[in-house]
Amino acid sequence: MKEEEKNHETTGKKTTLTDKIYQDIKDDILTKVFQPGEKLNIKELAREYQVSDTPVKQALQRLAEEKLVVNTPNKGMSVRALTPHELQDIFDMRLMMDTFFVKDIVTTLNNNHGLRQQLIDCLEAQKKFIESNDSNHKPDEFFELDLEFHTLYLAASGNQKAVNVFRDMQPFTYASGTYVSQPHYRDCECVEEHQAILDAALASDLDALKAEISLNEKTARTLFEAFEKEAPAHAHPNRHERMGK
Repeated sequence: MKEEEKNHETTGKKTTLTDKIYQDIKDDILTKVFQPGEKLNIKELAREYQVSDTPVKQALQRLAEEKLVVNTPNKGMSVRALTPHELQDIFDMRLMMDTFFVKDIVTTLNNNHGLRQQLIDCLEAQKKFIESNDSNHKPDEFFELDLEFHTLYLAASGNQKAVNVFRDMQPFTYASGTYVSQPHYRDCECVEEHQAILDAALASDLDALKAEISLNEKTARTLFEAFEKEAPAHAHPNRHERMGK
């Protein structure tokens, strides 16, 4: 493998070697090939990719910025480990923010036509995505659509601090790997729940909105709990097989 940029004609975008290493390591983190807390040895990874340390360091730094990797002084890089308690705290915070601001959110969405249309367009994009794709094959794309919907919803509260807190929490939930393992039917259910949330907000039905938000959070929480109880995934031979691709 050469350390050079490769131009992918199919996308019209230039993908660097760092991009490829970044995506490979990210995939291995999300599918638990690299286990939570596992040290990521730069020199070992560089040998496997047959490159210098530089692109590996760059890839790991990007993952650290996304909170998937922890860079500990004098100890190096390791996969971020989330405890079930930390994940529960995140869900509690999300539910608290999503339900606390319902009055402001309803008022905004019924008066701010631009923001309302952004939510509608986001939901339509989700529907088209699940109709045309098996989202298991493109979990990153579905994650971004899900993130956009909830960010726009919370932005309607007018509280930018709450939006910032929400966005800071999302990499942690993604790091659990649930979005990668989530079955396609769950993605479809998620879109239906988003539609119910939007319908309740536009109908100015505060009780229904709180109920739909709580259902969406409860279902997601249950999925995370089930995922955490599953047996640890595969060991490193799969990673070495992938290296031959």
